[in-house]
Amino acid sequence: MLTIDIHHGKPTVDTAISNLLSQIKLFKSQKQKALCIITGYGSLSGKHKIKSATIEILMDLKTKNQIKDFIKGEDIDIFSNTYHLFKYKELITEDIKRKPNPGFIVVIL
Repeated sequence: MLTIDIHHGKPTVDTAISNLLSQIKLFKSQKQKALCIITGYGSLSGKHKIKSATIEILMDLKTKNQIKDFIKGEDIDIFSNTYHLFKYKELITEDIKRKPNPGFIVVIL
């Protein structure tokens, strides 16, 4: 699984989302199956603008069938109903399953 860090360097939300969309397009053209997006999680304020905007964009891409699905890092937990209902668990790497993190999102391309 490929990983990209869209919050590194503290970009603006628009820049981070633009980078995300470019990377999704590139990785889809390369026939990649899954992508781990590091968004950060807003440890200081408890709310992270880049993560919130990323989720909004991913929901739109899923609705338009431009991605298959996504799951937030905090939902990658054997006790999470969201995780149990997620159809693409086998594409999530073991290291991510062992260390769920609210600062990332796994996207199924």
